[in-house]
Amino acid sequence: MFVECYRTGGPELQLIALYDYVCRCYDTNPDLHSHRQSNNYCPNFTDQELMTIYLFGLIEHRFTLSQTYKYITDHWADWFPRLPSYQAVNYRINTIGEHFLPLIEALVGQIQQQPALIDVRLTDSLPIILSKRPNSARVALDMADKGYCSTKKLYYHGFKLHLIAVDRLQKMPLPERIQFTKASVNDLTALRAELAYLPPGCLVGDKAYASAPLSEGLAAHQQLTLCTPVKLKKGQKRLDAADKGYSTYVSRMRQPIESLFNWFIEKTQIQCGAKIRSEKGALLHCLGRLAAGLYIMLFNS
Repeated sequence: MFVECYRTGGPELQLIALYDYVCRCYDTNPDLHSHRQSNNYCPNFTDQELMTIYLFGLIEHRFTLSQTYKYITDHWADWFPRLPSYQAVNYRINTIGEHFLPLIEALVGQIQQQPALIDVRLTDSLPIILSKRPNSARVALDMADKGYCSTKKLYYHGFKLHLIAVDRLQKMPLPERIQFTKASVNDLTALRAELAYLPPGCLVGDKAYASAPLSEGLAAHQQLTLCTPVKLKKGQKRLDAADKGYSTYVSRMRQPIESLFNWFIEKTQIQCGAKIRSEKGALLHCLGRLAAGLYIMLFNS
């Protein structure tokens, strides 16, 4: 009934459904629940309402907080009679970025209940760009650093979103393991931290994940086959026909996770963090937009 309310209802029912979902996740998380019950914490405008309007703005394609605030005050003012000033909303939402973590965990858990090819997983990373001038960047220096995006042929200052997703036939893959790192962290290094959680099967990635020792170890100890395009050997100018054909096949297998990243960018603009000015803002951007994308995926797939 909740899913149908979101999928078939108008904006009013969708907003109610979103607020209900946020409240249930918030109230069942011990840390957040105890924080809300503190004698020193009793705001007129609750954190649940704050998270709801932030997510609702993204869902309705308002990709900046100022756009969201204007949208709420213009169209939903009666629903949020205690909405503070924009300055107060901006300050408070940036202090509760980590509150989206329980929401993300709940969404990933529900997403994983959908039918999928449980023995085939895809992995890749997405750059989250705070600045295209990494040498002069001054934002979130303790959390972000300089990295290189080979797809865009771009050096940048920011983060990486590392994702392992379960493949599906003719549909977007389902996110299973999610990790944010500094931009400089190698994709293979990030993957190693998640390998212990993966069951037997097939894991498909690009050339960044190619490692013969790792592949042999996974096959021997976890019955997990690591599939990546074939790299040119030192001094080799071109692949032979068999290796080229295999690389093309692997590249086609991993295409769905690239489509998933493109979908996240379209729905949440998670890749663009040029307007972020603080570490708290960076945390909110990453977790809040990821939560919005997962919510849309769960109730529109």
